Amino acid sequence: MVKGLFLAFPMAAMALVSNSRLADAPVPPEIQDEQVQGINKLPYHSTLVPYGSLAEALNGRREKSSYARLLNGAWKFHYVKRPEERPIDFYKSSFDVSKWDTIQVPSNWQVLGYGTPYYRNAGYTFQRDWPRVMSEPPRDFTAYDERNPVGSYRRTFEVPSTWNGREVFLKFDGVDAGFFLWVNGQKVGYSQNSRNAAEFDITKFVMPGKNDVALEVYRYTSGSYMEDQDMFRLSGIFRNVTLWSAPKVHVQDTFVTTDLDSQYRDATLRVRAKVRNYGSVASKLQKLAVTLFDAKGKPVKAGAASVAVPAIPAGGETTVTVVKAVSNPMKWTAETPNLYTAVLGLGSGEVLSHRVGFREVEIKGRVFMVNGKPVKLKGANRHEMSPNTGHYVTEADMIKDLEMLKKANCNHVRTSHYSNDPRWYELCDEWGIYLVAEANVECHGYYGVLDREPRFEKMIVDRNVGNVENFKNHASIVIWSMGNECGGGPNLRAAEKVVRGLDSTRPTHYEAFGEGPSNPASIDSHMYTDPAGTERIANNKNLTKPFYLCEYAHAMNNSMGSIGEYNDLFDKYPALMGGAIWEWEDQGLWNRRDPKRPYLAYGGGFGEKPNDGYFIHKGVVFSDRSPKPHFPEVKRAYQWVGFQDAGRGRIRVKNKFAFTNLSKYGLKWSIASDSGQVATGVVPSFSLAPGAEQVVDLHIPQFKLMAGTSLYLNVAAVLRTPEKWAPAGYEIANGQFAIHESLAPTGDAPAGAFRAETSQSGDIKLLGKGFTVAFDRATGTISELSKGGRNMLLPGGGPKPHLWRAQHRNDDGWAAGGWYGAGLMDLKPEVLDLKINKTSDNVAYVSSSVRYVGKGGYSVLHLARYTVYADGTVAVDNAVSPSGQNITLARMGVRMLLDPSMESLTYFARGPMENYSDRKRGSDIGRYVSTVEAEMTPYPKPQECGNHEDMKWLSLGSKSGLGLTALADREPLQFSALPYRDEDMEDVPYRVDLPKRNATVLILSGKTLGVGSNACGPRPLPEYRLDSTPRSFSYVLRLGGSGTVPKRDGGPVLVTRSANGQTALTGSGQIEVSEDGQRWTAYAGPLVVTEPKRLRVRSGGFDGVVALEPPPAKMAWSATASSFESNEGEPANVLDGNESTFWHTRWSGDKAQPPHSLVIDLKKPTAIGRVLLTQRRENHNGRIGDYEVYLSDDGQSWGSAVAKGRLPDRDNAVVTLDRQRTARYVRLVVLNDRSNGGWASLAEFDVEP
Repeated sequence: MVKGLFLAFPMAAMALVSNSRLADAPVPPEIQDEQVQGINKLPYHSTLVPYGSLAEALNGRREKSSYARLLNGAWKFHYVKRPEERPIDFYKSSFDVSKWDTIQVPSNWQVLGYGTPYYRNAGYTFQRDWPRVMSEPPRDFTAYDERNPVGSYRRTFEVPSTWNGREVFLKFDGVDAGFFLWVNGQKVGYSQNSRNAAEFDITKFVMPGKNDVALEVYRYTSGSYMEDQDMFRLSGIFRNVTLWSAPKVHVQDTFVTTDLDSQYRDATLRVRAKVRNYGSVASKLQKLAVTLFDAKGKPVKAGAASVAVPAIPAGGETTVTVVKAVSNPMKWTAETPNLYTAVLGLGSGEVLSHRVGFREVEIKGRVFMVNGKPVKLKGANRHEMSPNTGHYVTEADMIKDLEMLKKANCNHVRTSHYSNDPRWYELCDEWGIYLVAEANVECHGYYGVLDREPRFEKMIVDRNVGNVENFKNHASIVIWSMGNECGGGPNLRAAEKVVRGLDSTRPTHYEAFGEGPSNPASIDSHMYTDPAGTERIANNKNLTKPFYLCEYAHAMNNSMGSIGEYNDLFDKYPALMGGAIWEWEDQGLWNRRDPKRPYLAYGGGFGEKPNDGYFIHKGVVFSDRSPKPHFPEVKRAYQWVGFQDAGRGRIRVKNKFAFTNLSKYGLKWSIASDSGQVATGVVPSFSLAPGAEQVVDLHIPQFKLMAGTSLYLNVAAVLRTPEKWAPAGYEIANGQFAIHESLAPTGDAPAGAFRAETSQSGDIKLLGKGFTVAFDRATGTISELSKGGRNMLLPGGGPKPHLWRAQHRNDDGWAAGGWYGAGLMDLKPEVLDLKINKTSDNVAYVSSSVRYVGKGGYSVLHLARYTVYADGTVAVDNAVSPSGQNITLARMGVRMLLDPSMESLTYFARGPMENYSDRKRGSDIGRYVSTVEAEMTPYPKPQECGNHEDMKWLSLGSKSGLGLTALADREPLQFSALPYRDEDMEDVPYRVDLPKRNATVLILSGKTLGVGSNACGPRPLPEYRLDSTPRSFSYVLRLGGSGTVPKRDGGPVLVTRSANGQTALTGSGQIEVSEDGQRWTAYAGPLVVTEPKRLRVRSGGFDGVVALEPPPAKMAWSATASSFESNEGEPANVLDGNESTFWHTRWSGDKAQPPHSLVIDLKKPTAIGRVLLTQRRENHNGRIGDYEVYLSDDGQSWGSAVAKGRLPDRDNAVVTLDRQRTARYVRLVVLNDRSNGGWASLAEFDVEP
């Protein structure tokens, strides 16, 4: 029977097997010989089978041909962990496999419970020892036990009697990693290269009636060194198995090309055919005819042509070319995927067919062009992966990908990093996708080694030949890529040369070749260069080729910031041909081995070692292809219609399509306020040529603006008629423009009265009609927020500063270290003061002064003024002043823990999906209805999520009547309302492990940190970062109803320390200070603080206490460097006290070369006896090797080195001078790094006497 997904290891596979020994079977030498790519395997050729009729040929589905049979389905299967345990005689017909398990083909055996799925990003799952794969790994490796698993497959098949006299072939579209093949007990051959078709002529092995076929599949072969792609490593027969036949004289291979004339109107169709005679006698002279049919199956006028095929000797072959002029065919592009069918008829009776797209790819100067028009590639890298079936991807899976790609405005896919299933290329032809077709070549774990090892040239070239030969007839393929992340050595250069020789109609690409004269490929390429570096390349006049970001906008977990900025550059610069996001889909794999705890696994999710953790989840869509919050951002960034506000109800529309008039789309508009849509309209007729732009008057009616009302104009281009990927009315492009923006209107304090009570311990309680607002002296914040006697706050749940987030797993490489080091997760409150000032019957001011103490000298002073009104409204003005290391914060906000029954959520902010400062273009401002549970974005690894930017207001409520409204005051806020705290999510591996929810967690922030893409790419751009600079923000809590926000002046002050020892107080009103609380003076300017002290401050109803401390000496230091990587490796990072940030020399664009220097200005003569250096921790790129240290009094004269040597390879290093010296400047010179990459980096710098 078929095993269910992810069952425990099938014991049936270990049952006694008759007629075979299960031990001491020798390991076949072929699997560890890098020179053996196959034995008796047919040469690579175009994907084809003969058809039994013209109707079959026009249908074009090979598996439906009269001369083809799929051998998918049930196979008998046996699994062992090591080759020596395999049944060596199982291929014999006499061998009894009746007690073996039954496995479905296609499949990966790990997915069905045999052995361990294994996730690696870069690195091998077996012991690295090329070309060997049987060497002993460390004992904690999973491969120590599962040394090289072998799957033995058996089934029977019948050859139809109608195939008598024909040649019979057996084709495997994908077997991972290598296999031996037997038919009827006779050994046919061997193959490795899991991603290209392995085809065998089995004519002499088959017989009438029932036949046996057997495969012995190895998890690892020498070819596995070239299959080190970022994916789950899985094994088995995972693509179609096809039995097919051909006449003795057979068209073995075809190459179909289309050549457009100089006007890109008329075309020349060329069909080059290789004809082979499999017979025992010479063939006769015959004719090869090619007839062109349109999409409706009708012959194109004058669409037939033929060529004579000469007599071919037995066993010989010949090549002929049919040439046909075609008048003005419909052209193929990703926008207009027009396809014809070329039917080939050989005189022997053979009929074949190919889909044909008339298109021409060119590079003119630095511009990539299709059919004479500049074209931008805007798309994603795509792995073949299903969360349920692994690397076996069904046609339905492929179509779902295409549907979502088109809905996201993607026109491009890079087949990362291998040849895909043949059906994928056909679908891309039909749906319209520009493909960068990549070969099955990646030796990341041996980067810079196997790319130049002569013994691997044959393998690398072979895989590139297979990629081209198999798929050269597909219009969707516009670029060939040699592979990925091997290094740019001679083996890849040899492959590029061979590919050019095979196909001169398409450009070539390989990222490791870089850019400039040394790049032999047609296109310059990088990965993960930041926007600034990308713009430098676009403006580099010395470069002569188009530039392509083959990977960018790394989308791991909650990330993919600034994709809009990248695409602004793509649109601006002709030399930038676009890019491919890394990557299209999360590659999670369901682990259901424990039915009570199913989870979508990432690295380590099956107990495999080593692994690369959560790095597998980095898609625009989730593993099931449902959209992540990244999806609307991609859709907006990639949209092919641009909108700009032209004022007075007009918009400027730009058609960014290359081949499509906008008459294909409708143009509609709406006006929305915080209460919903208030007007809609359409532009009755609209036409705009490709590349053109035009101002359109929408004829919007006039509106009377109400105080506190925001109005937004929303514009959309929609499908007029349905496409196969979306219905009519689908919005392909959007724009939003503010007509009028406002927060809640201001007014007078509401009438009424309430009383105030202060307990002996200092607690404060304000009681009014139907409400209570209480403050706790021990915490300095609100302890009760009640209406009708029910407290909405949980114990300890009043608003407190919240500055960190449960890591997005993009934060851990730089920002999160600062959060841990500063102790942001467990700040200890020290209440300096809590005071009430009730100025009238209907208004009371409660001033709170709390100093939160973290680690390493980090603290946060939170001054808050709570203004309470007679209707229970609480206006909260916050001044948050961090002190200590200038670390990057996740947010500047407060957190409240509310009753968990407050589940319903309505808000006026950006939505409906989560958004962040650098990922919000695709999230329009509007009124949205949600739930707290729905706000929890289903990332497989729980993490902070659900943020919404530009909030005007939100309301939370419960079925029992609890209700709380929060309004932004003075400036829009950011918010999240989740069922879990960051602490609940931080250390939890999977969603299934989350605790039972016990709170509604509301966070209101004045500013949030962007998400960036720095798990493998740039950090958030500077404008989206958040350092420890003091900030103020305000919000209003309303217990029900609506109305104005009372006017308030002044408020709590910010406390800012400067490097010169002065401390400044800033606020929005007049500030008074007092040292004893009795004598007050007007604040006149910065204070000189030489020792810790406390000062009383009052401003506009705030009356509180600030704690003042002298600044540390290091705060005044500054750093400069010979070079640095912008937005990532600034030299100031070595002085910020955060070991997660670092200085790094320039690596993008024009890479800086050693020696590198870093100069620290100590600002005054300082005694120096030791230099303390903290190396970069999370990545060893640039880890310092040989160094020199110099000192100077003026920064100009340096003299001789005062220390030199080689730093030890550890995180913390101390350079001891021969004696204590005094200097103002220190220069560290890095002569080389330990990896010899030519870089330099450093996390922290300090000196000691």
